[in-house]
Amino acid sequence: MRNAAIGLILMLAGLGVLRAEEGKPEVNLVFLGFAGYSELSSSGEVVGRGVEMVERIFAEAGYPIRKSILPPARIWRGLENGSIHAWPGIFNKPGLIEHTIQTERDLGYVGINLYYLPGRAPPVWPDDLRNGSVITITNYTYTEELRNLLADPSRNLAILRSNSHTGAVKMLRQGRGDYLLDYRSQVQSALGSLEMEPLPWVPVVELPMRLLLSRHSGFAEQLKQDLDEAFDRLKARDAQMEVNL
Repeated sequence: MRNAAIGLILMLAGLGVLRAEEGKPEVNLVFLGFAGYSELSSSGEVVGRGVEMVERIFAEAGYPIRKSILPPARIWRGLENGSIHAWPGIFNKPGLIEHTIQTERDLGYVGINLYYLPGRAPPVWPDDLRNGSVITITNYTYTEELRNLLADPSRNLAILRSNSHTGAVKMLRQGRGDYLLDYRSQVQSALGSLEMEPLPWVPVVELPMRLLLSRHSGFAEQLKQDLDEAFDRLKARDAQMEVNL
């Protein structure tokens, strides 16, 4: 019995060496926190619909991963210096282009909406923002087009900032801003945690979500090819390969 156990241990060790020789490095995979999509469980594990989908892609491609949830600023820095290898997100951060490449397949779409107080007429985007105030979230970059619109001096906008989505929702409900520009899933989560009724909104933009890979990992090009091919194989097997936020 003891000899059999020793043999099993040696066999597993040999398999581990074989996998290492196959050139599949461990990928440091990070997520932003989105309720239901990527969040920490009560035991501290990274879970969610999006996490499960991305894990399937990496498993199909044959890459071991270690996963975590980090705030935006730490993700940007990690992609820029190569300490973070992959992040499922939207390609909208200024300065990241030279440090990252992205996969070709869309993982879903991220919605950004303009929220307003109940009882008010729905605003016409973007004309009704003129001379008003808009609440935004610190460290969330939105898109270049939206940043330019908010910064346009001809609109005479007052830009208010909140460090959290729940704080931004509270600011709007308290009348401290005319509108809230925020990500759909984050507002849904914030309203749920605050036990508030849904806010009315108008859609602003839907952004495709892909895997952003750090050019500084040393294996980004091969990883991109392997992940796209893995995605296609999973899709061909009728796997559900889209999660919208």
